[in-house]
Amino acid sequence: MSLTQEQIDNISKNLSKLNLSSNNVDDINTILKYIELLKNVNTEDVKPTISVVDTKSVLREDEEKKEKINNELLKCSNQKIISNNIAISNIMK
Repeated sequence: MSLTQEQIDNISKNLSKLNLSSNNVDDINTILKYIELLKNVNTEDVKPTISVVDTKSVLREDEEKKEKINNELLKCSNQKIISNNIAISNIMK
């Protein structure tokens, strides 16, 4: 597929509002030829990929830790503590 100068002018002025010059016609046609080439590539037996780099995540797995630090955290509060909870003033009237 290739475009004529007239088609490029129509696209640039009426459809996309781009300022394309006659020098751009060859560039656009080269890109369109490449796209046509890609369309014709047989990908029938190719598995989909999400990355071309075969690396594994270097992040550690999340692990649940059951630590009893509630009392230590409550001691850091300058609010009043009632039944192991921080008491706040009434916000509803």
